[in-house]
This record gives sequence, C-alpha cells and structure tokens, in this order.
Amino acid sequence: MATNVVRRLAWVLLISGPLLGGWAIFSQPATNTLPAPAVQSSSGDTAGPGGFAEMYVAAFLRSGEGAQGELAAFYPRAVDLELDGKPDAVQVGQIAAVRVKEVAPGRYWSVTVAARVLEPAAKNTANSTASEQPLIRMRFFQVPVEADLDGGPIAALALPAEISAPTGSAPKAELAYGAQLPAQASDPAVDTLSQFFDAYLSGSGELGRYITPGTRLSPVRPAPYRSATVTQVAVENAFQDRDGDGRIGAPAGRERLRLMVDIKAARPDGIARPLSYALTLAGRDGRWEVASLNDTPQITLPDLPAAPSNSPAQ
Repeated sequence: MATNVVRRLAWVLLISGPLLGGWAIFSQPATNTLPAPAVQSSSGDTAGPGGFAEMYVAAFLRSGEGAQGELAAFYPRAVDLELDGKPDAVQVGQIAAVRVKEVAPGRYWSVTVAARVLEPAAKNTANSTASEQPLIRMRFFQVPVEADLDGGPIAALALPAEISAPTGSAPKAELAYGAQLPAQASDPAVDTLSQFFDAYLSGSGELGRYITPGTRLSPVRPAPYRSATVTQVAVENAFQDRDGDGRIGAPAGRERLRLMVDIKAARPDGIARPLSYALTLAGRDGRWEVASLNDTPQITLPDLPAAPSNSPAQ
C-alpha cells in the first residue's frame, strides 16, 4: 500500500509541475571531458514520463543494501531484488531526460536519461592500478515507462538499462544574422544596448529609459552582476552597412532591427561571464530603443526561409 501511495504521489507531482531539471551540481569541479548528449524532441506530453524516469534513475544509482522499498515506488518488482553495497556510494549530481520516445500513444514511453555522477574510487586489483580519487562521469540509461496521462498510475516496467551516449547529426540550423561586429562605443545602437544591459542585469540606471513604450520588461532581481559590457553585435541578414564602418548607426525612422548581442557581465566577485541575447531594436525620435528580448534567435534551415522569432520575453 505504501508503495502505491508513493508512486501515485510522484505521478501527481509530475503531472502538476514542470519537468524536473537537475539536482545540485557537485561541489568539486569535473576534470573529465564529458560527451554532450544528443537531445531529441518528441510529440505528446512527455513531462510526466520524463520526470518520473529521472527520479527513478537517481534512486537506482543511489541504491544499495536495503533500498528495495525506495526503488519499488518506481518499479514494483524491485522488492525482490538483491542489492549490495552501501546506499549513496554513488552521488547523483545533475540528471535529465534527454530523449522521450512515445511507443504507445498516451500509455508507453522509452526514456533516455543522462546522469552526471560522482563514483567512489575503484579498488585496486592484482591486474590493474585504480585511481584513489572519486571519478566524475556522465552515464546514460534507458527506461521503459508506462503511464496514464489522465491521472492513472505510472511505473517503470524494468530496471534501467545502461547504454552508450546517444549520438546525433550536427545541427542543421544556422543563425540568420550577418557577421559579428565588434561593439563600437560611438555606435548609437551599441550605446543603447550598453545602457540597457547595465540597467537590466546590474540595476544601474532606469530600465524604462531604454525600452519602447508599452514593452513589459523588468530588470533581473536581485541583480546578479555589477556591470555589463557589450562586446559584439550581429544584425539580421537584411541589414546593409551602407557606410561600411561596421556600425549600425542611428535609425532613420521607426524601423526595427533584430540582433544577436554578445556581452560580458561581471559578477560581484569581479569574474566576467559571457552571455548572448536575441533582441529587437526599434527606432523612435532618432534613437534606438529595445522593443523586446526574443525567446529564440532567428535561424535558417536548409531549403527553408528564415524562421520567425518566438514571442518576445515579457
């Protein structure tokens, strides 16, 4: 009965909330080069099966002697497993469902889960010399999940299967912007962008001075950076640099320009971090204003026109 209650509670939490992201990042930095998983999209509601599989794999990796009950909340047959070793010998850092494939519409999924784990040091054997340091690794698991998206039970149908890292073809989309131009302080567009990002990210100045009337945009609070500097800009392909000076210049009227902007934002400790933003500038009264922060950059796909940007961030 307790197992059923836990399993149903997990399902309720998943169906009512967003996809679970990751657990806390390990306190020690990784020194290994880890493969980047190929994330593949799929149709249908995948938050429930994907999030459930994440929790299941995390519990599986942490499991050890006496952990059958915890695993049975995800996989009922786990009550009969023989589990060895000390629980939590493997520490789970970040975990995410990187591929959710619908096998039977609305009922059955195959979920691929990536987990960044800290494994205990291997024991020395007669034939090998093992490292005395714990090892950070990226591991991948495939999980079969049965779920009823109308609120019924959700369960794994087998133990996780460890697999090799998923592979995929290189991205086919290209950003639909021209060459990146070094930011010039004398460029009116760069001046607007610099003051906008200072206000948006560091709380320096009044944000409303740099956005178009009616644009709903609030500064990031609490301010995560103490300053922000524009380093490069790239303008949509239709833009023509008529003066050939690598500047956007002042607006002639009420035109709009879509840009990719690279900035360096300095944290309170003085360390700078690079960030990129897709945004739209609008001309008004001879000056540029930020009309929107776009959800995604403009892209082009083979044999397709430039894809429209998603609705602007509010």
